[in-house]
Amino acid sequence: MTKRFPLSISAIALSLALAPATGFAQYSGDPFFENTVALSQAYGLESIGLGLDLASEFEAPYDDELVETVEGITGASLERFEGTLATTDAELAQNLRAALEAVAKAAEAGEDTSASVEEARALLIQAYDVVIPENLRGTPAFTGGVMIQLLLAEGGVAEGYEEAAEGNEPWEYPNGWVALQRVKALWSEIEADASEQQVADAQEMFETLDGLYPQAQPPESVAGWNPEEAEAPAQRLGGIVETVVDANLYPGRDAARLAGHISALASEACAAYGENEAVARETLYALYDLYDGELAGVASLFVPEDEETASDMFGALIGTGDDDDDEEGAEDTEVEGDDDDAGLSGGDACSALQTALTNIQGAFGA
Repeated sequence: MTKRFPLSISAIALSLALAPATGFAQYSGDPFFENTVALSQAYGLESIGLGLDLASEFEAPYDDELVETVEGITGASLERFEGTLATTDAELAQNLRAALEAVAKAAEAGEDTSASVEEARALLIQAYDVVIPENLRGTPAFTGGVMIQLLLAEGGVAEGYEEAAEGNEPWEYPNGWVALQRVKALWSEIEADASEQQVADAQEMFETLDGLYPQAQPPESVAGWNPEEAEAPAQRLGGIVETVVDANLYPGRDAARLAGHISALASEACAAYGENEAVARETLYALYDLYDGELAGVASLFVPEDEETASDMFGALIGTGDDDDDEEGAEDTEVEGDDDDAGLSGGDACSALQTALTNIQGAFGA
C-alpha cells in the first residue's frame, strides 16, 4: 500500500518519535486524535474537489494519466465518507456517485466535462455539509488538519512534486499544483489569526512553492529535479499553520499515544464491521493514514511480523491504496496475495488487524 500520510517519519527524528511528547502539550487543539475519522472524510471530500478542479483546468481530450486521476474520484476518496453519507442521506449519496461517474465517463471518452463537473461540485458541497459536523466546519484546528494533509499526504503538494521527479511521472505534478491552490484558499480563512511575522513567513513559503509550481501543466522534462525540493517548504508551512491554529498537526510525535489510539479505534471499527461495513471502513481509512505514515516504519524495526500483518490486513480491508484501483477492489473483502491468507473473510482480516495493532501498541509501551 502507498504511503498516504508521511508526516513525522520524514520530518521528525526517530528519537523524537519514541520520546514522550511533553514539548507539544502547549497546543489546545488535537484534531488527529479528537476528530480522526472526520478529518479523513474531509480529506476524501477535498480530494474529490481537487479532481474536479483538474478536470476543469485542462481541456478534453485528456492525457491518459490525467484520465486516471479524474477517474480516481469514484474510488478511495469517495469511500472515505460514502458510508456515512448513504446512512444519513441515501438519495444524495446515490446522486453524488452518479455525478462523479458521469465526470469520469466523460473524461475517459474525451468529451467536455464542464457540465458534469458543475453538477458534481454542487452535490459535493451538499455532501460536505451532511458528512462533516457543523461544529467542526471552518474551525481553525480542523482547517489546519485539512491543510496539513493537502500539503503532505499522498497526491498533495510535497508528494506531487516528489512523485513527478522521482518516478518520472509528470502527470503527478498537476496534483501538487491543484493542492497548492486549495491550501492557499484555506490559508486565507485562517490568516487573520496569524501574526505579522507568521504571515510574512507563510508568504515566503508560498512564493517558494509557487516557484516549483508555476502552472498546472506538467513539465516537458523532470530531468535534474530534486524530488525533495517541495518537502522543506511544505513542512515549514505546515509548522506555521500548526502554530496559527493552535493545534497539534503532527500526531506521530507521541508514537506510544498514537499506537494506543489507532488500536482502540480499530477495535471499535471491527466491532461495527458486520453491522455497517462501509461506515466501519471509513475508520480504517483514517487509521491507515496514521499507521502507514507515522508508525509502520518504526514498528517494522521492533515487531516486523506484526507490522507486516497489519499492513496486509489494511490492504485486504481497504484496497491497495491506489485510488484508480480501489473502486474495483472495494467489493472484495478477501485477502489476496499470500497463500496463507487466501480466502480470509473481512471479519477475520479485521480481527487479525486488531491483534497486530494491539501487539504494536505494546511494542511502543502504550
